[in-house]
Parts: sequence; C-alpha cells; structure tokens
Amino acid sequence: MTTTRKPAPSSAIQIADITRELAARCADLCYTDLPEDVRLRVRQCLLDWIGVTLAGACEPLVHMLAEEAREQGGYAQATVVGHAMTTSSRQAALINGSASHALDYDDVNMACTGHPSVVLIPALLALAESRGASGRDFMTAFAAGYETMCQLGLVCGDAQYSNGFHTTATLGTLGAAAACARLLQLDADDTATALGIASTMAAGLKSMFGTMCKPLHAGRASADGLQAAQLAARGFTSRADAIECPQGLIATHGGTASLGAA
Repeated sequence: MTTTRKPAPSSAIQIADITRELAARCADLCYTDLPEDVRLRVRQCLLDWIGVTLAGACEPLVHMLAEEAREQGGYAQATVVGHAMTTSSRQAALINGSASHALDYDDVNMACTGHPSVVLIPALLALAESRGASGRDFMTAFAAGYETMCQLGLVCGDAQYSNGFHTTATLGTLGAAAACARLLQLDADDTATALGIASTMAAGLKSMFGTMCKPLHAGRASADGLQAAQLAARGFTSRADAIECPQGLIATHGGTASLGAA
C-alpha cells in the first residue's frame, strides 16, 4: 500500500526556512546583481560613515577603547580611524563602530529601526584591510549585510525595540555576520552557521541610551558579527535555524517567524 504524506502547511515551511533562506540570499549575491543606484547608495553610506567616524573619534569613550586595545596588544591587522594606530581586526571593528555611533548622526533605516552602516562598515573595512579585498567585494558584502539586517527587521517588526532591545545591537550583529560571511565568500550553509553564532551574541539594551554603552552597542555588534563569520569559516558550529527555532532569536527577542515578512 502506498501512502501520500500530507504537505506541510505553508506557514510551517516559512517558519522552518528563515535562517537558511536569508543565508542563501546573502551567499548568492554578486556585484553584477547591484543596480547602479544601489552602488551609488553604498558609496554614499561609506562617505557618511567616514564623516561621522572622524567626528566621533575624539569622544572620550573612543579614547578609552583605544587605550584598552593598546594595552592588550595584538597583530596590526586593521586601522583605527583618527588614532594613528593599527590593531587586530576585531578591536578595530569595535573601536571604529563605537566611534561612528558616538554622536548619533549616522544613517538610519526604519525597516530595522536601526543604524546599519555603523555595524556593517567597521567590520567589513577591518576584514577587507586584513585580507586585501577589492572595492567590488566590499560593496557586494555591504549590500548583502544591509539587506539581511533590514529583512530581519521586517520579520521582527517593532517587537524587539518595544521589548527594550537596541536593534542596532541585536539585528546589527546578524547583519555584520552576513556581510562578513559574504566577504569571506562563505556558502549558504556556512553563512547560516554564522547567523546562528551571531544570534547567540545579539544583545544591547535601550535602557543604556544616554550612556557610553549606546555607541558601544554598535561597536560590539560589528566586532561580534565579524567574529561570527570568521568562526563559521573555521568550522565552528551553531544551529542553522537559530533565528526561528524554539528559544531562538525571534522567540526570545520578539518578532513573527514568517519568511514572507522578509
């Protein structure tokens, strides 16, 4: 006797595939997929980021982070903006990300209720500098990370922000992981792993607004996203459904597990 398995409801398919689908979109993106207006927008985001980072580099919190990096030492892999120093790629992403959000004049996208460039660019510049990546690779990776962060914002809606999470910190960690995974040319499976690692790192409280911790959120998201992608490239494991699984990112931070929303 033959039996026919009943098809899974479409909602179940959507819930099961969010992390992998976003990872596949990220891994498949090519420079030739970017329309000219998108390439222009990426250049504008980078120009804006340079301006706010140069201004923010003088803030006391940035000096503290730079002093901490100097004391800890490490390989000179990437440049710290405005401080005439190089440090490890992770420390550079942390310091530059914090500097770029220190004055809170950086770009905003309401799809994620957050600041994409301040988490994406520091990680990508640090990684690109240490690996000698091309401008085309940088632009493609930035677009992949930006899209991923905003798509997750549409999935989560206002829930995370309403629950007290700073989405620049939470969704930004995943966006930076996606961007760095693309720059490292990870495949869809490894990119999903990177998103899983980033999901368990995603943190940042709105109650910290008005303190040095708010810009630190951007720096940590950038540095943690970078580390998530680098660990995934080494074979580190995580859940490939970390965004939508029980007790995963959406369940704990808020949102609606629907691929259609993205």
